[in-house]
Amino acid sequence: MTQRAPRYLLVFVICLAIAAMSAAAPQKPAKAAVDPVVAKIIELGTTDNRVMTWNDYASNRFGGRETGTNAYTDTAEWAAWQFRQFGLQVELDEAGEVPVGFNRGPWFGKMIKPAEKSLYFGTPTFTAGTKGRQRGPVAILKSDPFSIPGRNAKPEDVEKKRAAVEAAIAEVKANPAAFKGAWVLIPGENTGFARDGRKGTPEYSDSQLIPKLTSVLVEAGAFGTIQSSKTDPFRMLDGYVASWDKLPQLPDIKLAEGQYKEIKGLAEQGQTVELEFDIRNWFKMGPVKYHSVVATLRGTEFPDEYVVLGGHLDCFSSGTGAIDDGSGFAPMAEAIRLIQAAGGKPKRSIVVILFAAEEQGLVGSQAWLRNHPGIADKIVMMINRDGSPSAITGASVPETWLADFKTITAPLVSLNPKWPFKLERGVPRAHATSPGGTDSSSFEMQSVPTLRFLTQSDFNYNHTWHTLDDLYDELAPYAAHQQESALVTAVVAYGVANLAKPLTRQGVYLADGLYADIAIGTGDSPAHIMTTLDFVNAPLQTADLIRVVEGKGGERGPGFGRGPGGPPMGPGPRPEIPPIGKIDVKDGLVTGLVVSDVQKTVAIPSLPLTPNAAIKNDGPGVIGLTGPNAFYLTLRQRSGLDKTATALGRTIAGLDLLKTFKKGDPIRSIRILRVGQAARDFKTDDESFKKLLEGQR
Repeated sequence: MTQRAPRYLLVFVICLAIAAMSAAAPQKPAKAAVDPVVAKIIELGTTDNRVMTWNDYASNRFGGRETGTNAYTDTAEWAAWQFRQFGLQVELDEAGEVPVGFNRGPWFGKMIKPAEKSLYFGTPTFTAGTKGRQRGPVAILKSDPFSIPGRNAKPEDVEKKRAAVEAAIAEVKANPAAFKGAWVLIPGENTGFARDGRKGTPEYSDSQLIPKLTSVLVEAGAFGTIQSSKTDPFRMLDGYVASWDKLPQLPDIKLAEGQYKEIKGLAEQGQTVELEFDIRNWFKMGPVKYHSVVATLRGTEFPDEYVVLGGHLDCFSSGTGAIDDGSGFAPMAEAIRLIQAAGGKPKRSIVVILFAAEEQGLVGSQAWLRNHPGIADKIVMMINRDGSPSAITGASVPETWLADFKTITAPLVSLNPKWPFKLERGVPRAHATSPGGTDSSSFEMQSVPTLRFLTQSDFNYNHTWHTLDDLYDELAPYAAHQQESALVTAVVAYGVANLAKPLTRQGVYLADGLYADIAIGTGDSPAHIMTTLDFVNAPLQTADLIRVVEGKGGERGPGFGRGPGGPPMGPGPRPEIPPIGKIDVKDGLVTGLVVSDVQKTVAIPSLPLTPNAAIKNDGPGVIGLTGPNAFYLTLRQRSGLDKTATALGRTIAGLDLLKTFKKGDPIRSIRILRVGQAARDFKTDDESFKKLLEGQR
C-alpha cells in the first residue's frame, strides 16, 4: 500500500507550478502608482471644480475691475479673504497708485427726434460723464485731427495733427452758437482709447494736442463728442486724469457705426436730430493705491524655492473682465485650492499671484519682482494664463525638462477623452527683454523659466478682447474648458513643486546670438532642430541663409502663423502652409534644399564657400551651406566638408532627432531668432548683402 503525501507538500508543489506558469506567461508592465494627492486633485477637479464660482464673484459681484476703481480694490480684498479661507498665507503686494480714481455707473442713450431709438455706445474709462440727462441737437465738426495717427506717431504726423487741431479750433470759434448745447459728431474711428489721449507721455501725441480743441468745445457749451465705432470688436479702453484739478469735462462717446452714419445722414439732410444721454462716470480723489494679491502654499523641504502661478486681476471697466483675465486668474486660484484641498504638502512653495495693473503695462508683476529682490533666481517655473478661455491640451517643454514632465503629466494623458494631454518637445527660445504682451514677460526678463501650455478652443477672443463684450455670458459656454485648465494646472504645478531636484534652467532660454529653428517632418508636430549661426566668422553665408528664409528686408517666410501684435488668431483651422523644401539623407549627412516664393526673390547663381576656422565638421550636428539655398546637418564627422563647404554652427537642441529623418521628409519652416543687440544689428538687406558679397570676391 502506498503512503499518501503530506498535505503541506501538495500545497508546496501546487504553488511552485503556479509560480512557474506565471513566470512563463507574458507580463503586462505595471502601471506607475499615482501619487494619492494627485489622485485627489483629479477627483476634486472633476467632481467639485469651483473655477466658475471665482469668476462669477469677480465679474458679476464686483464688476469691471479697472485699476483705480472701487471694484478693483473690493475684488482684491475679497480674493485675499478667499485665499485665507483656503488655508493659505496671503499678502497684498503694493504695486502702485493712480493720481485720481474712477468708478463707472450705468449709461443710457437714445435718439429722440426724428424717431425714438435706443443707442448702442460706450465711453472709455477716465472720461467725463453727463450732468444728469442731457438732451440736445446734433452738430457736425468737419475738421479732422482724429484720423491722423496719434500713438507712436511720426514727426510729420504730429505736425499734421497739430495743424488739423488748429483748423478744428478755428471752425468752432467761427460759429460757437452751432455747438452750444449740442452733441458734436466728430470724424475718425474709435480705437478704444480716449479722445484726449491715454497718458500724458510723448508716446501719445493725442494727449498733447487734442485737449486744446476739447477746451474750446467746452467753452462753446457743447454737451459732448460722438465718434463712430466698429461693433465687432467694439473696443473700449481708457483715458487718463493727471490730477483732481484736471478732471475731464466733455463726454467722449463711441457710437455704433451704423447708428452714427444714420444720425449724421439725417443731420446732413437738414432734419432735426435730437439725442439724449445719461452717462454716470464718477471720479475719486487720489492717490488711489492698488495691490496684487499673493497667496502661498509653503513648501515643506525647500520653502525658498517657488513655483509661481499668475493671472491678472484687473480689466477694463467697460466690460466685467470675465474673459480678460477672469478666464486666466480664476483657473490659477482654483488650481491652488485643489492642491490644498487634496492635502498637498509640496516640497517647494507654490505661489499664486493675481497681478494688478497688467493693462497699464504689467505694473503688478514688475512691482512684485522689484519688491522681492533676488526672488527671481529662486523661481523654478512660472505659469501665466492670459487669453481666451481655452482648455489645456498639452505642453511644449525644452528637451531638458522632457523626462520630468512625462512623469508629472502621465495621469493626464488619457484622463479626458475630449482633451487628451499631449507633451511636445520644444526648443530653447529668446526671453523677453522688455515688458510686453502679458505678465510672464516680466519674469522672462529676469530669466525665470515660463511654461508654455498647448490649448484648444473655438472661442473668438478678438470679439471680447478689450471690448464692451468682455462679459460672463461669453464665458459660460466654456465652463468645461475652464475646469479642465484648472485641474491640469494643479497637477502640473504640484508635480513640479514636488520634484526631488528643481527643473534645470539649461536649454530653456537662448544666450545672445543668431539661431535657426528648423522644422522637419509631416503632420501638425514636426521635429524641431535648433542650431547656432556664426554671423561673426561666416557673415556672408549666414546672411545668405537668413535671406533665403526671410527675404530681402527680413520679412518672414513660410511657417509663421501669428501677425504682429494684437490678440491671438481667431477660431477655425489655420491655412495650410506649403513646405519650403525637402531633405535627403546619405553619406552621414542630412541635406536640404530650400525652394519657396521668398527664396526666389533673393536667389543668386552662386555663393562663395570658404572654410570657417571657428567651426569644424568634427561630429554630428554641424550645420553648413553647400550652395546658395542648400544646407546640411552632419550625422557624424565629415572633415572633408571643411574644404568644400562653410560650416555655420552647431545643433543645440534636437541632436538625437537627426538620425530619425528620412529621405523626402518636408522642411516645414526655418525660423531665425535674433538674441542680443549684436544679432539684431546684423543686417541682411540688399545693400548690406552686396557689401558682404563683394568682400569675399
